[in-house]
Amino acid sequence: MRCFLAIALSLLLTACASQQVVDGFGRVEPGMTKDEVIEILGQPSSTWALSTKLDGVQGTRLQWGDGLSSLASSAAFHGDPDRAYSVVFDEKGIVLSKAPPRWTEDEAAEEEILRERRIERDNGVE
Repeated sequence: MRCFLAIALSLLLTACASQQVVDGFGRVEPGMTKDEVIEILGQPSSTWALSTKLDGVQGTRLQWGDGLSSLASSAAFHGDPDRAYSVVFDEKGIVLSKAPPRWTEDEAAEEEILRERRIERDNGVE
């Protein structure tokens, strides 16, 4: 039972992206090495081997901020980069691409809508 609780606690602690990941993700650029990225973002919450046949590239995808649900769906669907911060590396360990989780785009869109509504309200537009 204690072993189960320790595992559950460790998974919960990695259930969301740390402030280090959120703040540093914008500094990750194509051409960086895996070591440089880990220095900026810290250790990833999951690592996925990529193949040309399945993923279109031979290499690795590291993810930060996996939660219990994204880890479960990742296990079933060969990774779920839409639900975590992800960085794709080629087989030499060089960054090819990166993507924030999809929910960050949704939050940004909602913030923009609220900003526009505040402007309209402040200008007396209904």
